[in-house]
Amino acid sequence: MPTDSSASEFWFLDGSLGRTRAGSMSAQVDLARPQLGLHRLRLCDESLVGQLLAIAPGDARAWPVGLADAYVRGGDLVARYEPSGDWPFAPQVYWRAESFDNVNGPRWALSLLVSIQTDLLDTHPRLDVQTELPAEQLVRVMCECDEARVEPAVVGRQDCSSAARACCLIWRLPGGRHSYAEIMPASDFRQLAVESPAQGVYRSRWRLFGEFLEKGVIWRARLQALLLPREDDTTLAAECCRATDSRPLPLTA
Repeated sequence: MPTDSSASEFWFLDGSLGRTRAGSMSAQVDLARPQLGLHRLRLCDESLVGQLLAIAPGDARAWPVGLADAYVRGGDLVARYEPSGDWPFAPQVYWRAESFDNVNGPRWALSLLVSIQTDLLDTHPRLDVQTELPAEQLVRVMCECDEARVEPAVVGRQDCSSAARACCLIWRLPGGRHSYAEIMPASDFRQLAVESPAQGVYRSRWRLFGEFLEKGVIWRARLQALLLPREDDTTLAAECCRATDSRPLPLTA
């Protein structure tokens, strides 16, 4: 784990604390406690209550493994974790600055890349990625072939059609100017649920993995996060869904 500060144009890392400020967004993440997600959010220099991309093993409140290494590489903030006796898995997590060459409009883009492996037999790892934000409305976009289906998202489990190539949730943030979106390729998650812990607040829960993991095999998943202008949010989200689906899953070694 680094003791000296390191930085890029997107990330600044000091010990286990990573900070980013890009475009209209700023946030920080404690790599030793990724269950807190990206927090201390500021949008256009105003505080935004909530957290983005919090990672936890199922319903656990604490992160079960220690931070083995952390560094900044280009637009990536990287954390590698050591397995423990209670949780015998070795995750690697990348918070990656992104851009969409063929899509004009996103004001901020970040992808969360998670990989996991184990040296044991007969294991069933599970990681959940959660975001909690206030919103005037929560919208779901389903990308099926060349079409996008837009509908209000309801609290509860979100069923994805077998034809879906990617699934997207859009938080229409208070104030009417911005929307925050999350996109997952359909093959990268097992379940999506929406909760509303308070009036006007919505929490997503993407369940990764959860199936049998063979010894020596590496599983990877990617979640794309975007800040979009409200007026074109569903159109831009659908375009980004298609762009995300067409990208190969990057290597994380």
